[in-house]
Amino acid sequence: MGTRNDSSKGPAGPPPATRRPIPLIVLAGSDPHPVILPESGAGLHPLKGPKGIQLKIGGRPLIDLLIERLEVSGHFAPIFIAGPASVYGESRGRVTVIDTHGSFGRNVENAVEAVARVCPSRPVALTTCDILPEVEELHSLMEDYYQHAPLDFWFPAILAPEREQELGASAWKPRYRVAPAPGREPETLLPGHLLVADPACVRRSLIYRCFTLAYATRNRSILYRLGLLTSRLIPWLLWEDVKLLVRGRLPAVTVTVLLNGVLFAFHLRGGTVTPDEVAERLRRIFVSFRHRRRFPDRRGRIPLLHGLSLAKDLDTEEEVREIVRELRREGGGAG
Repeated sequence: MGTRNDSSKGPAGPPPATRRPIPLIVLAGSDPHPVILPESGAGLHPLKGPKGIQLKIGGRPLIDLLIERLEVSGHFAPIFIAGPASVYGESRGRVTVIDTHGSFGRNVENAVEAVARVCPSRPVALTTCDILPEVEELHSLMEDYYQHAPLDFWFPAILAPEREQELGASAWKPRYRVAPAPGREPETLLPGHLLVADPACVRRSLIYRCFTLAYATRNRSILYRLGLLTSRLIPWLLWEDVKLLVRGRLPAVTVTVLLNGVLFAFHLRGGTVTPDEVAERLRRIFVSFRHRRRFPDRRGRIPLLHGLSLAKDLDTEEEVREIVRELRREGGGAG
């Protein structure tokens, strides 16, 4: 699971006709508060509001450029936008808008539950409205998914460039150290913004709560996020165990979630965690025990891949200006 992709082979092409496109949700909520930047982002100007529609590149809203690239890649269909219909309308071309305007976790919940009804028994992909992925990088990343599917979840971590200058205005973003294998030197990673998961196998209520808390503490330290997540989740976890006990089942949710969460956080902070360990601990936390028992050979996957455009989400005015300049140089006609 921790193997780096071989960029020397060149980008993978569009998916063959035998590979069924994956339903995808673009999370496009309207957070009125600007992102809290870490010390490395001092002096930058954070964005707020519905970035997907407010940010215009070449006179076009960012959300339309993103949808266009997702459609051109051929990997995703149908595509949905999860955000307020008052901002995005009821649809944008072939894309349906799921009207939702709550916390990050609530928006994820509303979107996933709606898509699961429309596309039952299928994995669902999620991304955010503030990235502009390169189609070639989407091909390369999704090739890794196809090669290992079916999976409980797939969440690629993006290898940071060796030269920090390549990050440009995104150099402030938090990075993590993950060892490709036990005993190996850790790689520096950026969080990707593409997730594929099987809604039928995961503890969805737990995921929705974690997404809300994780989003609210993004760009904070690992231990800060661990402390907040733990304190906020314990009452809910204990209640889940009470319900299991009443049904005559082993009440092990609290211990399982907390033990694996704490070990994952401390190993990640120390740079000793491997992709295999990350995937297994996340599987124990988020994938139901019944599913793990029924499908013991299924796995989650956290590959270390190249795909910088999936990691450079637009959080600051400086990052927006940089991508406009890049598109001008490439002949994108950005205004």
